Order: sequence, then structure tokens, then C-alpha cells
Amino acid sequence: MSAVPADRLRELTFRLEHDPDGDRITTILCQHETLELSTIDIVLGNGSYTRLVQLTGDPDAADSLQTALEDHDYCPRAVDPEACGGQRSWYRLECSPRRRLIYVYAEDVQSCPSVEALLTTNLNCGTICESRHCGETVWWRLLMRSDEAVSTLYDRLHGILGEDVTLEMGHLGTATEWHGDGIVDVGLSGSQREALEAAASRGYYERPREITLEALASDLDVPESTLSYRLRMAESTLVKRHLERFGDGPLA
Repeated sequence: MSAVPADRLRELTFRLEHDPDGDRITTILCQHETLELSTIDIVLGNGSYTRLVQLTGDPDAADSLQTALEDHDYCPRAVDPEACGGQRSWYRLECSPRRRLIYVYAEDVQSCPSVEALLTTNLNCGTICESRHCGETVWWRLLMRSDEAVSTLYDRLHGILGEDVTLEMGHLGTATEWHGDGIVDVGLSGSQREALEAAASRGYYERPREITLEALASDLDVPESTLSYRLRMAESTLVKRHLERFGDGPLA
């Protein structure tokens, strides 16, 4: 069989906002600011997918979240959890104090009123779906071979979401990068991301620096104090995330 050169994947992002008291998972995440639940799914079609689940944060909080997920056999996050059928099997791959990694295989979940069920029944086999859950917010990023089903997916998402969940679409375009660490990198605001990317591309973080903060602010047409604040907030978010993920203990 000869290889067929492929164009870049298409990328779709969207965000879900859950009621803090809407379900047990959201409640636990809202109670612990440093706790994160992230996933990578590979769509197998016909209501089936494989998933890697990663939990990071304070050990006690991670224990509570892991227990909640295991109580439902890592059932998809559904509008009505009791309506979720199908079969699931899961295996612990890693269990350190601040990081848990679990492999999940699910099949026949197409009747479950959940994002996962819609993805597995509407998107091509091989689609990669990343999600990151912090507090009441869930960010999704889909890497697809084709975006033909996006409008249908959007309509069906609206159809299953209850009053306690709101949907905000992000963007649809050509995928340009893979984050590689299993975490959707959406913790930064748009202005923070823009400032950080501009600073990096213009040599602000080189040693010695290739551009001053004043010159960078002028290029971006923003006050120097505003740019400084955005960079500090972005840097703080990234440093905390790194320490929460790889540190030996909880942050002070």
C-alpha cells in the first residue's frame, strides 16, 4: 500500500461552562483551584473511543476526583449520567501523589447524552479530542481529518446541553501544532497568549534580550504597564501549572 501525502488536520475548539453544583465532578473541581482533569481521546467510531485521563493537583483533591470517576467506571460526562449505557474498562497507568494517569476504553456509548458520544458518532475514526477541565469550565480541542460534520456536531451539542451547561464556540481552522504534553493549553486569556507569543518571537526572553519591554509595547500598540501585567500573569500561570504537574508537593 502506497502512502498518500496528507494536508494538515483541521482544528475545532469550544468551551463548556457547567453549573458549579451541576454534578459531582464539577463540584470537586470547583472546590480545589489547583485540581485539573485532562483527557486525550481517539475516536474509534460506532460509539467507541480510547482515552487517557490525567489528574493533577493536591493529592487529597486528586483522590476525591479519582474516586468519583471510578464510581462511574469513567462514564462520559453526561447531561443525565443515569442514561449512559455502553461498556467501559479502565486501567491505572500511573499513581503518584500529584499525578494520576488512567487508560479508558469505552464502546457502545452512542446513546449517552454526552459530548463524547456525539464525537464518536459524528466524527471520523482517528479524530483526536483533547479536553481540560478546571473548576466549572471544560475546554475542548478537536483535531480532525475533515470538518464536514462540524455544523451537525454544533447543532447536536446544543440539543443535548441542559440549562446548567452553556456552550461557547472557539475557532475552526487549520491545526498548526501539537502540544504534546496531553494538556490543552488554554489556561491563558487571548491577550495573555498574544503578549507571550509576541515576546517570544521578538526575542524578549533571549539572553541578552533582543527587544525591550517598551519597544515591544510600542509594536503591539498597548501601554507598557498593560503589557507587563499580561506577561506577568501568563508567566505566573505557566509556572504554577508546571509546579502543580511536576512538583513534589502542593504549592504554598
